[in-house]
Amino acid sequence: MRKYIVRCACLIPVLLSGCHMSDVTPAIEEEATSYNEYFNRSYGADPFQKCDIYSPVTASERPSEVLILLHGGAWEAGDKFYLTPSVTGLKAKKKNLTIVNANYRLTSSKGIRLEQQMADIQLLVEYLRKNAAKYNITEEGFVIGGVSAGGHLALNYAYSNFPGVKIKGVVGVAAPTDLTSEPLREAGLEIPIQLLIGKTFADAPEAYQSASPFFIVNHKAPPITLLFYGGKDVVVPKEQGEILCFKLNLLRLKYRYYFYPEETHDFTADLLIDKILAIF
Repeated sequence: MRKYIVRCACLIPVLLSGCHMSDVTPAIEEEATSYNEYFNRSYGADPFQKCDIYSPVTASERPSEVLILLHGGAWEAGDKFYLTPSVTGLKAKKKNLTIVNANYRLTSSKGIRLEQQMADIQLLVEYLRKNAAKYNITEEGFVIGGVSAGGHLALNYAYSNFPGVKIKGVVGVAAPTDLTSEPLREAGLEIPIQLLIGKTFADAPEAYQSASPFFIVNHKAPPITLLFYGGKDVVVPKEQGEILCFKLNLLRLKYRYYFYPEETHDFTADLLIDKILAIF
């Protein structure tokens, strides 16, 4: 924000009348006076392809930034209501930010694998872009984030370089990043990962690599990655975040890694809110 203010100040001597706060203040900084709430909006034909949209109302009515949230549940279970505390915390900040809390098809349903879940996220993004005017949102540059399996899906999607899609940032909270990791699978995710991939690791180690953010991230990744891990998480160890940071560092990509020694796999929403908002 500072750089925009400086640029405006430099123009004051000659262009004072042409410099408006709406031109230099990021849209997200405008205070939301209330929210229009749209529940269970269908972004696809399947009953699981639904989302809740919380659209801010502001004085200027400028299009808002967009944050997409994906719930956890080992890819096979869970629901968007899991992230209600995060939605509540984000709304309390009264930013000009549209929050999209989404469901997606689960691997407990026949024929649903990682490919279908990636397709769901893409379908959601396309739905939001198509309805940008309706929800008064920007058409690109979304931030996508998730918790646990949802964090894995967010990272996987953001690093997959879908054609025509620009992601501003990606957030992974207690997210698996290397599905080939034996300690990760032995901690209780062996069967859920098999359902996600459709094969055992012994039968298709390359498929486990292709489904891992650590292996697929490249120089075309979003401008910023945020990672959150807890020291008392017995499901997804902090090493899953550390190895991704190592890879991001090798690629000279920007990231922020937050480690909380006392946090378990059920992350406290209040620890995330301000740090996520800071990347807009």
